[in-house]
Amino acid sequence: MNFFGKKTTERERKEENERMNQGFSRLNGQKSTSSDADLRCEEAIMKDKERFGRTRTSLMKYLRAEYGNDVADRALRRINKRRTEGYLNYQK
Repeated sequence: MNFFGKKTTERERKEENERMNQGFSRLNGQKSTSSDADLRCEEAIMKDKERFGRTRTSLMKYLRAEYGNDVADRALRRINKRRTEGYLNYQK
C-alpha cells in the first residue's frame, strides 16, 4: 500500500521506477566497466542528494540491481565520506 492506502501492483511499481530512473540506464545494453559503473553510481547518488536532500531507497535498489551491491554501496560510502569531510555541500 502506498501512503494513501491505495494498493499498487508490481507492474505499476516497475513503471514508476522506470520513469524515475530513466537517466540511469546502461548504454546500448552493454555492461559498464568497473570505473564507469562507479562514476555512474556516484553521479546518480549526487543528483539524488541534491534533488531530495537524501539518497532514496528506490534509487539504491536500482543501482544495486544494475551494477551490483559492492559497486553501489562503495559509491554511496565515498559520497557520504566526502560530505562529512566538507567536500560536498548540499543545501538542506
